[in-house]
Amino acid sequence: MHLAKYQKGMSATGWLIILLVVGFTLLCLFRMVPAYVDNRYIQEGLLDLSEQGDKIEEMSPNEIRRQVGRFFQMNNVRSQSSKSIEVERLQEKTLVHMNYEVRVPIIYNIDVVMTFNNTWDSSRPYECCKPEAGTESERE
Repeated sequence: MHLAKYQKGMSATGWLIILLVVGFTLLCLFRMVPAYVDNRYIQEGLLDLSEQGDKIEEMSPNEIRRQVGRFFQMNNVRSQSSKSIEVERLQEKTLVHMNYEVRVPIIYNIDVVMTFNNTWDSSRPYECCKPEAGTESERE
C-alpha cells in the first residue's frame, strides 16, 4: 500500500488556484449583475407603456419619454436616462427603442462591455423587448 502515502489532499497551490477562480467569478458577478438588474427595470418601464392602450398612438415622443422617465425615477434606474429613448412611428404601429451599452471596469484596464437592445412594439404590447424576426434587417 504505497499509494496511501501519496494521497494527502489538495496542495496549497491547488487551493490558491481555486480561490483565485472563485474570487474572480464573484468579482465579475458583483460588477455585472447591477447592469442586468437595471436593464430588467428598463424593460418593465417599456412594458408599462402597454397600460396606455390606444393612447400611445396619440402621445408625442416627449410624452412617451416622460412616461417612461417617471417609471425610471420611481424604480431608481440611474444608469440610463429617458432621453436615450427613440420613438419610431410606423404606419401600423409605434416602436419605442432603448438601445445602450454599459462598460464596467473589472481589473486595471480590462472592461466588460454589455450591450442591451430593448424594443417595445405597440402591435405586441405585452411582449416587450423581443424584436420581431427580420426587424433589424428591414431597418438597414
